[in-house]
Amino acid sequence: MTLDLSILDLGSLSHEDKKYPEMVTGRTVQIDGDFLAYQVSAERPDEPKSTEDMKHNARVAVEDIRRMAAAEHVAMHLTPFTSNKGHRYDQAIQRVYQGNRQSKEKPRMLHAMRTWLSDNFNGFLWEQCEADDGMAAAQYTAIREGKRELSIVASKDKDLDMVPGLHMVWDTGDIVDTAATNNDDFGWVDLKESRSASGMKKTKIKGYGHKWFWTQMLIGDTADNIQGLPKVTGSVLNWIDPTAAVRQAYQVVATGGDNKKAIAAADKILKSRKPKACGPALAIKLLDQMINNRIAFTAVKGLYEAYGNEVGFKDHAGNNVPWQSVFVSEAQLLWMRRDVNDDNDVIHWFKEIT
Repeated sequence: MTLDLSILDLGSLSHEDKKYPEMVTGRTVQIDGDFLAYQVSAERPDEPKSTEDMKHNARVAVEDIRRMAAAEHVAMHLTPFTSNKGHRYDQAIQRVYQGNRQSKEKPRMLHAMRTWLSDNFNGFLWEQCEADDGMAAAQYTAIREGKRELSIVASKDKDLDMVPGLHMVWDTGDIVDTAATNNDDFGWVDLKESRSASGMKKTKIKGYGHKWFWTQMLIGDTADNIQGLPKVTGSVLNWIDPTAAVRQAYQVVATGGDNKKAIAAADKILKSRKPKACGPALAIKLLDQMINNRIAFTAVKGLYEAYGNEVGFKDHAGNNVPWQSVFVSEAQLLWMRRDVNDDNDVIHWFKEIT
C-alpha cells in the first residue's frame, strides 16, 4: 500500500478495508515527521489545500502507519528549521552538506505542519541533531535495553535503513528485520533492477543494517549532497575487477624472472588503469568481500587511503585535504547516531568494532 499523501485525500481510505498485523503491546513506531510534514503540506499549483485538510490527512496517515507497524504508540521525530543538524554543515569537507537543496522551494505550510505534528503526536523537535538521529537513537536504546521488538522505524528515507532492528517499509507496509540474514545486524545489500517508463534498465543498491552504512560510504548520498568515495583507484580495480590485459600482466610479473623489459611493460599496464566511479555493480563487488563491521572498516578505510595516495582528496573549495579527514567527515555525515548529543558517535563506534 502506497502512502502518496501529496495527492490523495486519505479520509477516503477506509481502515476496515485493510489487513493489519496484530498489535504488539508496548511497541512504539518511530515516525519520520519531516517526510510526513512534506507530504501532507505539499500542494499542486492549481489545487491548494486548507490547513484542516492537511491535519485530517496527517491524522489518517499516522493511524495507518501505526497499525501497519503493529505498534501501540507513536513517536514523531522532526527537524525544526532552527536545528543545527548535528553540526553536519561544519563536518562536511568534500561537498556542502545538503547544498543541493538551497534553491528548492518548500511547501508554504511545512513549518506550521511540523509544529502541529509535534504538538499532536508525541513529538520530538530535534535542535541539536536531525530527526533521523532521534529515530536511530530511540531504536538503539530499545535494543540496548533488551526491547528490540518494541521499537520500529517508519521512514521513506533510505539513510535510516542502516539502523539495526525493525523497519516498516513506507510504501508497502512490510516489516523488515535487519537481522533476518546471518542473524546479526550487519545486515545485507543487494542489486535491484528496474526499468524506466522509456524502457531503460536502472540498477541500484538496496539494503539494511550496518552494511548499508558502508555502502553509502562508497556510493555517497545524492539526497544530502554527500560525495562518498569519489572513485575506486586503478590498483584496486586491478584486484577486484581485472581485465584480460591485467590478468596477463600479473602473470608476467609473477613468472617473468629476469626479463626486465617484459616486467616493465606489464608494470606499465597495471599502473595505467584509470580510477572509476563506484556505481552499484562495482560497489557490490567490493561489498561482497565485507562480511562484518571489522572487515568493512578496514576495507573501506583502505579504499579511501588508496584514493588519497594515488589521486588526492579536495575540499569543496578546491584545497587538498588528507584522506583521513575525508574518511571521518563522510562517516560523520552519513552515520545515524546512537547518542543524539554526540557529534563524534561514529568515531566511538569505529573504536568499538575494531
